[in-house]
Formats: sequence, C-alpha cells, structure tokens
Amino acid sequence: MNEAFQYLDILILAVLAGLVLLRLRSVLGRRTGNEKTDTSSFNYEATNTESKVESSIKIPPVDRNTSSEDSWFDSKDFLNGANKAYELIVTNFENGNKKALAPFLEKSVLSNFSEVIDQRQQDNHTIEFSFIGIESSEIVHKDLKNDPMEVTVRFISEMITCIRNNKEEIISGSMNQVQKITDVWTFTKNKKVKSDNWLLSATSD
Repeated sequence: MNEAFQYLDILILAVLAGLVLLRLRSVLGRRTGNEKTDTSSFNYEATNTESKVESSIKIPPVDRNTSSEDSWFDSKDFLNGANKAYELIVTNFENGNKKALAPFLEKSVLSNFSEVIDQRQQDNHTIEFSFIGIESSEIVHKDLKNDPMEVTVRFISEMITCIRNNKEEIISGSMNQVQKITDVWTFTKNKKVKSDNWLLSATSD
C-alpha cells in the first residue's frame, strides 16, 4: 500500500515538473522586443547599409574624370598588401631567388636586382639575412589618374644582414646588429588590364 502511494507521489511530481517546463519554454521562447543587447560582443547579423563591407575587394569601372576617381582605392588595404610584398621582395632578393621575385617586379627593376644577385654569385659572396619586421609604412605619393597608376610608399624596417667573401670574412653588415632601413618604393598598375597586379617599378632610400 505504501509503495502504491510512493508511485503516485512520483507520478504527480513528474506531471508538475512537466507543466513547469512547458511554462518556462513558452516564456523564454517569446521575444518582446525589449531584450537587452550584449554590447561586449559584435552583432554579426546586423547589417548597416551605409557601411557595408564586401568579402572581397573589387575595383568597379569608374569615370576617371570625376572627383571621386579614387573612391575605390583603400589605403589601408593597399598598405597591408605593400607590406607583405616588401618583406617577400627583400627576403628573396637577399636570398638570391630571382624566380620568386619575378611576379612582384617590373622588368627594369627585375633586371637590376638580377644583376646584383649575379654579381654576388660571381664574387662568391654569401648573404646571411634575417627580416625582423616593418616598423612603419606610409603612402607619400599617389597618382590614380594616369595609366599606369602609381603609388609610392615609404617603409621603415628592421633587418639583420651580413655579407661574407669566399674566405668567410665579413665585408658588410653584422649578424649581431639590427639595422634600421628606410626604403621609398613606387608601385605601378595598368588600369586597362584588370588582372594586373601592383608591381614594384622604382626604388630609392
């Protein structure tokens, strides 16, 4: 008899628990429009029609004679790409990798770089090089009206470089000293060819 009452109590408690859960679900599942927004995180679902960002950068065909001729040009994105190109070019130049340099340089610059690399090999010079990083970069000149377009960037970087002769004697640089280098590079791009990349066309310091 007692066991029957116990089972009955358990059954009643289970029914009550079920009713409570259904009530909670009906309340929590309803939005009133007055819920608090968590400002500590980004709302990825929200869209802002005034500042919509495309997942990939596209250069639309614009009228080059208008005042908004460079509205498509994003300086921050350009500098990000220029910084990567700078490190790749400097590193492959010091390592004597002409094949890796070719996609980033105009023919005249590639020819000049290749001459230096070839001369080092003829002189049996070896290069020890380590790229530390770019301290700063800024656009100092921009001309998007003419064809090809050109953008000039000043880079300040840190690197370690050491040149040894065939007797393993150091003739330039030091592996124990970080050098701060200032380079001013000009990149150009043919606006008529959409597939063209920005190429290094001139260097100075």
